[in-house]
Amino acid sequence: MNAPTPAAISAMPGLVQHITTSLDVGGAQSMLVKLVEATAAKRNGVRPAVLSLMPPGSFTHRLRQSGCPTYTLGMARGYPGPLGILRLLRITGMLQPDLLQGWMYHGNVAASMAQLAVKRRVPLLWNVRHSLADPKVEKWSSRAVLSLSARLSRNVDGIIYNSRTAAKEHAAFGFDGSRAIHIPNGFDLVRYRPDVHAGDRLRSLFGIEDRRPIVAMVARNHPMKDHAMLARTVGKLRMSGRDCRLLLVGPGMDTPGAALMQAIGESLPSESVTFAGERADVADWLPGVDMVALSSAWGEAFPNILGEAMACGVPCVATDVGDSGWVMGDGGRCVPPRDVQAMAAALSGLVDLGDEGRRAMGAAGRSRAVAHFDINDIAVRYRRLYASAVRHATQGSGSVSASALASEAGAHSL
Repeated sequence: MNAPTPAAISAMPGLVQHITTSLDVGGAQSMLVKLVEATAAKRNGVRPAVLSLMPPGSFTHRLRQSGCPTYTLGMARGYPGPLGILRLLRITGMLQPDLLQGWMYHGNVAASMAQLAVKRRVPLLWNVRHSLADPKVEKWSSRAVLSLSARLSRNVDGIIYNSRTAAKEHAAFGFDGSRAIHIPNGFDLVRYRPDVHAGDRLRSLFGIEDRRPIVAMVARNHPMKDHAMLARTVGKLRMSGRDCRLLLVGPGMDTPGAALMQAIGESLPSESVTFAGERADVADWLPGVDMVALSSAWGEAFPNILGEAMACGVPCVATDVGDSGWVMGDGGRCVPPRDVQAMAAALSGLVDLGDEGRRAMGAAGRSRAVAHFDINDIAVRYRRLYASAVRHATQGSGSVSASALASEAGAHSL
């Protein structure tokens, strides 16, 4: 039998039940919402439903606006109790999905459990959004879920990774490497785009009156992001005569904490740093920053902020965690994690390029985003992957390799 055409695959309908750890602000959650929105916009017969293990988060409203049914188990962090598992099985039994898609470690394990409530054989896919260079830096509870996931991974039809590096690291930990499929993150290139007026908008929104170059980091307040390293780096820039303003935006950054404030106090005058918490208007002002920095020490797979900055034509400097270097290409510079000297040298180079040089690097990043990370193209890969998996399950094709599913979907096996 000839393989179906991509058009035929993408047209096949089905109910896809996404099971995610949470719907709070985060890279995985953002990609899930963008995927659902893109699916709804195309009206191609793929019907999503989303179940969150934790209580409704910031992204719930967007999902409901797109017409996507959403459910929650209301559980606290950690493993679901017996009542949570019963509710998971009851909701899944009611939906009777054509495909189960887990998101993040706890959501993946829950998706494996949810299979028990489906009356027929349906495909099970996981989605891993975290890199794993050193498992010892993870919390003990996370390591326990990782160990369980490694054992369960042999019974999954495919594991989607947004990072090739993360796929290799998880295989080394014990995840079934033959299940790996690579689909990168995607971005709305209409909403995230260069804007010559964004600089004035940015300064008005954040009350910035001077015209010093702005180094921005958009990330939640978490130790893995290593904000203190970036503060020390910008302090070194200032000492070298390159006086920049540091803009730190993200969930929890309006209450940065004593350790970060101490690092900033030792490195920078308070008037050189602007803090802001979670914001929904990042696309409106991000094109106005001079450069984006990401100082993460571990954990990143495909950082969304790099793709968003590139789409906006903003050059980036990021630590070499996950696929950051591959994501940026010529649109940025990559440095070792925790290396203040290397980060300072890279940011100094961008400052010295001047406005014209930074625009040229930003344009290269924008071109790369258009070529590889358009959300519409990424959504097509997901739809084809889902439809291919459903088709094989419906036809009773038996065990189908992840590489065959990826090939039919236009994705990449690893």
